[in-house]
Formats: sequence, structure tokens, C-alpha cells
Amino acid sequence: EAEAKRGTARQRGYGRVHEQRFRPGVLNRDPVCVLCRTQPSVHADHHPLSRRDLQAQGLDADDPKYGRGLCHTCHSSETAQHQPGGWHA
Repeated sequence: EAEAKRGTARQRGYGRVHEQRFRPGVLNRDPVCVLCRTQPSVHADHHPLSRRDLQAQGLDADDPKYGRGLCHTCHSSETAQHQPGGWHA
């Protein structure tokens, strides 16, 4: 149910600029996960503010300075910890 409410990546604001600027910028800067420091980064995670919070503050959510590179395991753990009710919690 939470997944259905979540919407597509495009509906959540992850468009072409995200793909061409944010994600590559974060992953190039952080090739190794910034949390575990053992695995390659595969996720460009908005941090410390969410994409939604950045946009609400009028900031450029696609600027790589608002992201960090995470491996899949750490990204899953962070998501579960900070969004326990799902992406729309």
C-alpha cells in the first residue's frame, strides 16, 4: 500500500536533472559508502535533509552537496530507520 502511494520516481521529482547531475555528482564524489566505508556506493541519498525538505526550503535538491553515497545495505538500513512507515511516512 505504501509503495502504491509513493508514486513513480518521476512523480517524486527524480527526473533528468537528478539522473544527470545529482546522482553522478554524489557517486563520483563518494565512490565508497560513507557509512560502512567498505562497499561501493550505488545509491545517491539526500542527506541530512530529504528531497522534499530541500524543496520546501527553496533549495536545489539536485545539487550533489545535499547528498551522500551509500551502498545498498546501508541505504536500506537508513531508509528503514528514518522512514519506518514507508516513503510517505
